[in-house]
Amino acid sequence: MKSLYALSFILIFSIALHAQVEYDYNFNSLSIGNLDGQDDWVTILHTAGPSDMLVDYAAGSVASHDGTLAVFYNSSGGGFGRTATRKATPNFNFDFTQANTIEMEIDMYRNYWGMFFGAGFDADGDGHIAPGLVTEPNDGGIYVNISAQNPANNKIVLPDGNSVSFNVANDGWCRYKMVLDFTANNGEGAVALSYDPGITGTWIAVTEVQGVNMGLTPGSGNKQDRTVWDGIFFHSQGATGGFDDITIREPENNGLLQFIDFTAIPNKLTTDPPFILEATATSGLPVVFEITDGPATLNGNTVTLTGVAGFVTIKASQQGDPTWAPAPDVFQTFEVVDATAYSPDLTIRRPADNTKVYMAELNPILIVASAYIEHPEVLSITGVSCIVDGQTIFLTEKTWNTGYYSAEWTPSTFGNYSMTINATSTGGMVSSGTVTFEVTNEVSDLTVQAFDHTHISTSTSTSVTQDFVFPTYVGSFDQIMAYLDVTCPSGGCDAWDRVGNMEAKGPTGEWVEIFRYITPYGVPCDHSLDATDYASIFQGLVEMRFSIGTDAQGFIVDVTFGFHEGIPQYKYSWVDVIWRGTFPFGDYASMQPMDTIIWDFEPEVEASKLKIINTGHGWGDLNTGNAAEFYNATHKIKVNGTEFDQHLLVTCNPNPDGCQPQNGTWYFNRAGWCPGSISYVYEYDLTPFVNVSDVELVYEFYPGYVDYCHPNHPDCITGVTCSDCNSGFNPHYIIAGNLISYTNTLYIPTGEIELNHIGLQLTPNPAADFVLLSTNLKNASLSATVRILSVSGQLMKQFTWEGNDVTLDISELPVGLYVVIVEAGENREIKKLVIL
Repeated sequence: MKSLYALSFILIFSIALHAQVEYDYNFNSLSIGNLDGQDDWVTILHTAGPSDMLVDYAAGSVASHDGTLAVFYNSSGGGFGRTATRKATPNFNFDFTQANTIEMEIDMYRNYWGMFFGAGFDADGDGHIAPGLVTEPNDGGIYVNISAQNPANNKIVLPDGNSVSFNVANDGWCRYKMVLDFTANNGEGAVALSYDPGITGTWIAVTEVQGVNMGLTPGSGNKQDRTVWDGIFFHSQGATGGFDDITIREPENNGLLQFIDFTAIPNKLTTDPPFILEATATSGLPVVFEITDGPATLNGNTVTLTGVAGFVTIKASQQGDPTWAPAPDVFQTFEVVDATAYSPDLTIRRPADNTKVYMAELNPILIVASAYIEHPEVLSITGVSCIVDGQTIFLTEKTWNTGYYSAEWTPSTFGNYSMTINATSTGGMVSSGTVTFEVTNEVSDLTVQAFDHTHISTSTSTSVTQDFVFPTYVGSFDQIMAYLDVTCPSGGCDAWDRVGNMEAKGPTGEWVEIFRYITPYGVPCDHSLDATDYASIFQGLVEMRFSIGTDAQGFIVDVTFGFHEGIPQYKYSWVDVIWRGTFPFGDYASMQPMDTIIWDFEPEVEASKLKIINTGHGWGDLNTGNAAEFYNATHKIKVNGTEFDQHLLVTCNPNPDGCQPQNGTWYFNRAGWCPGSISYVYEYDLTPFVNVSDVELVYEFYPGYVDYCHPNHPDCITGVTCSDCNSGFNPHYIIAGNLISYTNTLYIPTGEIELNHIGLQLTPNPAADFVLLSTNLKNASLSATVRILSVSGQLMKQFTWEGNDVTLDISELPVGLYVVIVEAGENREIKKLVIL
C-alpha cells in the first residue's frame, strides 16, 4: 500500500507566473430558512434527524462570527446529521479538474458531535456528495473532519479512505485551509492543512498534515481521480454546527510549494541530556528551528533542557529561495516532566485493611498491590516491596504493565499483623501504605455486599466500576454463591433483552468475566450463580465492573456474595482467560475464527476445568436461518483430539432462573441464553490433561452453517439473494473461555510476560449508545490509534488513545457488527463491537 506521508517528493510546476483566481461564497444572498434548494445547494439526511440545515444569523446559542448570514445545523439525537453539496455554477465557478494547485478555505463552528468539509465526486450523479453514507458508497474526495468530543480525533480523510489524525485546539469558530497540490508525488498529489482559531488572520500549520500524499489515481474515473471532482460538501453531526465564508482559489505561482516534515518530539524528563531535532523540507532546503516558549535552549538543531518542568514549543521554518516559496511554519510541543513531582498511586489489595485471613492451618497466601504512575511515557514503577512479620518481600508483575504486583507470604502464627507496602517510581519517589489484618482459624459463614442498588442506564452509566472488600482465605470455604437482584427504577425497567455482565480483576490485573446476564423484558428478577471456581479472585480489595448494553432507563442491580464455611477439595485455584471476544458465525471468509490455544499447565496443578460462556446474537431475514440467536448449532471443544460437544440451544420456557412471566418473546429458545437469566455456563473437565505437555485446545464452530446474506459471501447480491448484503447485523457469538486450575500448593504462574499485549476491553458489548474503551495496561503509554470499521471495511471512527478509560458515544452509528482495531507501535489488537 502506498505511504500516506511523502517525506521527500518533487513538485513539478510551470515556472510561468499567472494571476491568482479566487471564488468566494458567503451565504449572504440566500434567504433565512432551509438551505436545501437555495442557489443550487442540496442537502441529504445522514441517518436520522427532523431538520434541514438552516440559513440564519444564529441557531441555538451560536451566532455567526461576523453578524451576517451563515449556515447552521441545530438538531441532536441518535444518528442525527445532514450533508450539504454545491456544484459549480456561474456565480461560484470553481474547477478542480485543471489547476495545479487549489486552496480551499471555510469557517466552521465546531459542534458537539463532529463535522467535515471537502471536495470530491458525486459518483451516482444524484446531486449529493456524502462520504460515509451507506447509500452513497462511491462518493468522496478529500475532506477535513473535525471531531468535537476529542481534538485528537480530528483527521484529514483521503480519497482512498485512509486518514491522518491531528490534534489541534479549535473550539468555536475557526477557519481551515487545505492546500491541494495535484502535481506532487507523480500525480498522486499532496495536501497541507492550516487553521486560524478564532479567525484572527493568523494561520497555524497543522503539524501532522504537511505534504501528505493524497493517493490520487489519475484516469481512474472514481473519487481518487480529481479530474472528475464536481462539487464541494460539508456535514454536521448533531447539536449546533456552523459554516460560513467558503473560498476556493488558484494561487499565484510565485514559487514551488514546499512543506516541512517535523518529527514529533516525545515528552522528556528534566534530567534528560541534550537531543537533536529532526525536520526536513520537501524542497531539500535546510530547516531552521526556534524555541518559541518553554524551559529549553537551542543551538542549531540541538535542544538543551534547563532542568525546569514545563511545556516547550519549537518552530520549524524554511523561508524559501528564488525557486521555492516559503514553507508554512510547523510547531511541535512537548512536556518536560520532573520525576520528583509524581509519586506512585498505591493501593494494597490483598489482604485488605481491617479484614481477616481465614485458614485452618498456616498456609501461604498471595499478597497483592496495585501501583500506577502518571506520565508512563517517561516514568515507571521501579519496585514494589512489602514489610510484614519482620520480612521484606519483593512483589512482581505477572502481566506486563497492568500495575498489579504480587508475592507469596506465609504467616508465622495466628494473630494480628501489620503490613507495609512501598512503591518506588522513577526519580526515587516512594508511596507507602499500611494495612492491619488478623490470621485466624475460626471460620463461619460470611456475606459480602458488592454492588448495592446500582442504577445502570444511559442517564447514569452503562458500565459501573467499584472496589469491594472480601476476606482472604485458604481452604476455608467450600462454596461461594453470587446473588443478583435486579429491580426496576422509577418509570419501569427496560422493555428489551439487553446483554450485560459482571467482571472482576484477578491478582494479575486482568479483567475476568464472572457471569453474563441478559436482562428480562421489562420486569424485575432474582438470580444466583455458584462462583466457587473464582475463589482466587474474590479475595481482598477487588475491582469489579457491572455493565449492561441498555439504551433507556435501565435496571437497578444488587450483587451479594455468600461464603459457606467448609473444606474445599483443593486449597488453591487460579483463573486464566484463554478466549474473550465477539466472533462471527457462518462468515464465509472466517468460518473458524477461534484461536487454537497451546497450553502447558504448571507442575503444581492437580485438576482443571474449562468454563465457557457462549451467547449467540443476530437474527432475522438478513441472517440465514435466524442465526445466531435462534440457531440450533452444536460446536466441538477438542482437547488433544478428544472431542466434547457443545449443544448451544437453551430451553427458555420455563425460564432457567424462574423469571416469568415477562413481556415480549422471552419463551423462545435461544443460543446459550434466555431473557431474564444468567447465561448458561458450559464446563469441560480437563483434569486428564494436566500432566501433558503442549495441550491443544480447539474451539470448532459447527461447520455446516453459512450466512448467505453477508458481504463476505461471494454469491450475496443485494436485492436478489437477500434485501441487504451489507446490513452489518450478521450472526455472531460473544464468548468468554476461562481455564480454572486447582492445586494444594500456592503458586504464581510463571508464563512469559506479554510484551505486545494491549488488553483491550469494550464494555458493555453489545452496546446501544455508549461503550467504555479501557485496557488492562496501566503503566504503559499506548499512543495508540483506534479505528472502528463496519464489517464491510468502511471506516466509521478513528482517533488517538493514550490508554485512559474513555466513554465513546456510538449513538450515531447504525445497528450492526463493527471491528475495533487498536494499534500502538508494533502492538495490534482487534475486537468486535456489536451496536444494538
